[in-house]
Amino acid sequence: MRRFSSSVLLSAFVCTLLILAACKYNVKSKDEKNADHYLSFRRFTDPREYSYMLENLPNDVLGICEIAKQQSVHHNLLPYFKVPKSEWNNMNRIWPPYMYDQLKALKDTKPSNLYDKRPVEQRLIGACMSESHFLAGLLRYKNIPARLRAGYFKDISSNEEHFIEFWMNVARENEWAGDLLNDQEKWRENITAFLNRQLSANHYLEHWVCEYWDKREKKWRILDANDTFLKASSGIEVGFHLPTEHFEYAYEAWKKMRSDKDFNPDQYFEESFDGQTHIRSQLLWDFFSLLNHDLAGYSTPKRSSYQFIKLKKYEETAEKEIKELDKLADLLAREPTIEELVDFYRSPKTLAFEAAEKDPYSFLYAQ
Repeated sequence: MRRFSSSVLLSAFVCTLLILAACKYNVKSKDEKNADHYLSFRRFTDPREYSYMLENLPNDVLGICEIAKQQSVHHNLLPYFKVPKSEWNNMNRIWPPYMYDQLKALKDTKPSNLYDKRPVEQRLIGACMSESHFLAGLLRYKNIPARLRAGYFKDISSNEEHFIEFWMNVARENEWAGDLLNDQEKWRENITAFLNRQLSANHYLEHWVCEYWDKREKKWRILDANDTFLKASSGIEVGFHLPTEHFEYAYEAWKKMRSDKDFNPDQYFEESFDGQTHIRSQLLWDFFSLLNHDLAGYSTPKRSSYQFIKLKKYEETAEKEIKELDKLADLLAREPTIEELVDFYRSPKTLAFEAAEKDPYSFLYAQ
């Protein structure tokens, strides 16, 4: 029988330990593998030829948020920052929010980079949709999995005096109910009634956020680079990690709408959209965002796509489709894998969406 020296056996033992250690640290969990699907650029997050502008991005998530924050200003924060209305039309508005178009506009406007301090007047005028997509593009450039989620700011109007003062100023500068502006008393009465309707319903405000995969905590976390909005509108300071106490996912809103006998549609209404219709559109937008067909219905040849996602009224939605949306909300509540999302899309006929299947960036295209 052949004998092995102790040194050979020791070497073999050490090699085995090294192999086992490598396996331990390289084998990814199901959730980690799923997160990796959100590393690639997509329709609205691809910097294309302007990727050189991102080369000096910091490595940490909060540092990236600081960079993103300085590039745009929410349109409803223009009065808060005291930007003269005469300047608004001179500022850039990029829509749809293709990242390469946003970067080009920033390059063409001083300071022409993302790192030097950018005056508010030199920023892009945006909103949560464009801001969240821009942040996702920055994160993906740094090889951090990121995805877009649709939902609502919630429980943000407890400071009623602060809330009314902010939105009254926004209404005045934006000339809401403009036909009444010549009669300030009637105008104030009209706007106050509108705001009191929101306050009485504890209004939840449409909002889009960016989620990133936190490798250390092994979970998705909510990011909002515009941490100024809640401070300005509600006196709430939360930082870039938006807490779930102030954010409700669209699927949560849908489940509440369908199960809570005391559900108040006014809690979710947006001008021209009743609350139930709005929740339906947010749920669908959230679903297609998770399938990497961001902002479904925008930038597609057929406006019927937008009609289906955004403009179709809840009261006109067939019972079969409502039941499918019930199943969708249950699925999203379970943190599904990409495969589960695609399988769900393939199963019902009511949610078929040609543009998503033809979008080379979406997970549906490759199936």
